[in-house]
Amino acid sequence: MGSAAPQTIASTAAGMIALLLASGVSQPAEAAFVQYASRATFDALGPFVAVDWGIFGPTGTNISTPDSRIVGGITVGVGSSQGQLFRLDEGSGFTGTFAIGDHLLADGGSQSDTFIVRFGAPVWGFGTQIDAHYISGLFTGNIDVYSAANALLYTANFSGDNTLAQDNSAPFVGVTSSLKDISYARFFVDQTDPALPAKAGALAINRLDVRVPEPSTFALLASAVLGFLGLGFLRRKIA
Repeated sequence: MGSAAPQTIASTAAGMIALLLASGVSQPAEAAFVQYASRATFDALGPFVAVDWGIFGPTGTNISTPDSRIVGGITVGVGSSQGQLFRLDEGSGFTGTFAIGDHLLADGGSQSDTFIVRFGAPVWGFGTQIDAHYISGLFTGNIDVYSAANALLYTANFSGDNTLAQDNSAPFVGVTSSLKDISYARFFVDQTDPALPAKAGALAINRLDVRVPEPSTFALLASAVLGFLGLGFLRRKIA
């Protein structure tokens, strides 16, 4: 009688695993993207890693790109075609519409440069506030989101007004994907001077919040199965 219970437990566990495998671990062929205009709403989606650009040094630091840091287990890289970006603070090196003291990642002085943030492994989403650099008044821009294969996945459009008020009014742009497929993003603002390129990386961003998904239903059920099996073996040993 002592061996019947473990056999029953093993059979039940095997059935649970089969149910897990048959019930829905397949993913849709194409990702669905959602854009957010509020940091509070974005952060309320669930766990996230907050990337403070102070990791690259104090305000005034010239960042030779490409460069990267690891924050909360996520590798975050920064890039620029001219080979540099700047670390500035709102109120110290930068005057715009972030909150005073915000640690910023800013372009390296070129109004026609690319501005790239890259992840060491694909992520589910990210969000940050954005302000134009060198351009005061109304502006528009976009973030192009790419896969590891350099496929354009989504374009997030935004607009703002650089009043130089330092009042935390810089527009927030958050993007999430239904798949873990976001590898990097290119940030642009639209230039208003006809002598300059139409799109440029002449901008700055503050803290980058990177989405970290909660455990999936599959993972939770798998954990429950393992616990169930462990309980069965424990009972068998006691018997």
